[in-house]
Amino acid sequence: RNKARGPLLITAGGRDHTVPAAVSHATRRLYHKSPAVTDLREFPDRGHSLTIDHGWREVAQTVLDWLKERVP
Repeated sequence: RNKARGPLLITAGGRDHTVPAAVSHATRRLYHKSPAVTDLREFPDRGHSLTIDHGWREVAQTVLDWLKERVP
């Protein structure tokens, strides 16, 4: 485990059939044991192409807000 790693944000689409949200939640649980920050943001009505599909601005804003909150 890398104790010196930076904050990690995992994004998940609730309708993602390539990497199902359950996999993203399991990944978060694994990384959550680290002393570093690990967060997950799920977008229930989105598929795998979160950043290039409809509503990408919402995803981008969520990530920007998270960065402002978590990264000094």
